Amino acid sequence: MARATLRIPVPRDFALRPTVRSHGWSDLPPFTTDRTGDSITIHLGQSRATVSQTRGELRVVLESRTRVDRRATAAAIRSCLRVDLDLSEFWSLCRADAELAWASRLKAGRFLRAPTAFQDAVMLLATTNCSWALTRRIVKSLVERWGENGALPSQARLARVPEAQLRRASLGYRAPYLAALARGPDLEELRTAGDDPYPRLLALPGFGPYAAGNMLRLLGRFEHLALDSMVVRRWKERFPRRKATETAIARRLHRYGRFKGLALWLLITEHWHRRETWRDTLG
Repeated sequence: MARATLRIPVPRDFALRPTVRSHGWSDLPPFTTDRTGDSITIHLGQSRATVSQTRGELRVVLESRTRVDRRATAAAIRSCLRVDLDLSEFWSLCRADAELAWASRLKAGRFLRAPTAFQDAVMLLATTNCSWALTRRIVKSLVERWGENGALPSQARLARVPEAQLRRASLGYRAPYLAALARGPDLEELRTAGDDPYPRLLALPGFGPYAAGNMLRLLGRFEHLALDSMVVRRWKERFPRRKATETAIARRLHRYGRFKGLALWLLITEHWHRRETWRDTLG
């Protein structure tokens, strides 16, 4: 396997560790990470990129059995890590909030995402109404059965898989939804949509408010609170003396405007960023 080193410039406000720790994707294929979250490996099909950060740049160790397009690979890595997402306005608001000032210091707020919007949607379907252990089993099965070199299968590949075979990949009731999603339109346009994509996300097969709300975060859209049972439970654990109604939470986060969904997420996941090690169990 051929090895090469790429160096990708990043803005001064980019931080790899909080991006890796942003949510559970770093615990699922096509990603693997070390126990600190200081480096992450992204499986891109023909290649495998192990990324770490030095001052002002990302250092990428690229391994591949075939020649790869370095420019396209660098673009995919930047997209997965949301390198170009501007959160300066959000961090300015955080600095005036005692409970979120840490996010500004760490430069937390970028969400790790899959190489394609379709793959993000597949991973979200795998998280609906199940334990994290089952989510891991579903995603791993999809990769092993129809993926390439540790990468998730493409939309075109899954579109050719019969629904009955999908059921055998631990998908259960999700199988017809995934089959319909794979045979549906290309979702990549969602990543550049100028309007609010929430209504279109709700219309996707198997997508309700939970999946749509989480997909918004992966698109860099934070205007929706995306309240679900897990978020409300974590809010109660984090703030046992505060009301956990949608009205009360919205009032607390009103000042964040279009970033209120991001502020909510960071309030309930602050403990992830304080850990010395990044564990598989995201409790």
